[in-house]
Amino acid sequence: MGNSIIELRKGLETAYIDGSIVSNERYRPQFISNNYKEGKKVLSSIEDELSVCDSFRISVAFITLGGITPLLLTLNELEKKGIKGEILTTNYLNFSEPKALEKLNSLSNITLKIYDSESSGEGFHTKGYIFRNEEVYRIIIGSSNMTGGALKQNYEWNTKIVSTIDGEVSKQIIEEFERLWESPYARDFNDFIEEYKQKYQIIRHQRDIAKKEELVSLEKYRLKPNSMQVGFITNLRKIISAGEKKALLISATGTGKNICVSFCHA
Repeated sequence: MGNSIIELRKGLETAYIDGSIVSNERYRPQFISNNYKEGKKVLSSIEDELSVCDSFRISVAFITLGGITPLLLTLNELEKKGIKGEILTTNYLNFSEPKALEKLNSLSNITLKIYDSESSGEGFHTKGYIFRNEEVYRIIIGSSNMTGGALKQNYEWNTKIVSTIDGEVSKQIIEEFERLWESPYARDFNDFIEEYKQKYQIIRHQRDIAKKEELVSLEKYRLKPNSMQVGFITNLRKIISAGEKKALLISATGTGKNICVSFCHA
């Protein structure tokens, strides 16, 4: 523990006081983002931490197959080693993919819960990855959900915090995770998945329909007078311009007398 504290202090100096100070990267807080030009991915940082942790906890709003598929090799290795993990997600916006949730739940070392934001009446939008290695926590917290875009491509801003188990910030994060995990609204996967799958399929169908429908063009539905109505409107405007208070328009039914009057006042 003593060596860890020494390394951690050096890392904090490099991160927050003087970037030229040499320190062990494993003990430095870091800014983590996706940058294809520099070959940086949030995914790589999560893989690195998973590969050396003793246990892990994850709380994210959205989980998709695109997000977990690149992690499956590492997660399978952790399953073989018996490294335990807890993952908390939610039904918020019904965005997470049931197949992705089922895949994670199939791993014997992972316990998965779903926070029922609909019943709680509260939004759930956390994005945190907590890794413990002996007496040190490394926590990635910021904007990245467990989706392919968030872990590999999107502009995402995350901070990796490095702390001993006695550090104030790490204690606050762990306490918050445990509060949500033990909440009566955090439902066991098997008690919730069938209900969630039904709602997900309904909403996905609605989203697919919405994508296929054309956007309404205001120009398409803009009223325009026809050639006969243009004559009416021109003459009526001349009468109004001359100071007359009244005019009589005689025309057959359906030829657009009301429209003509509307354009005269436009």
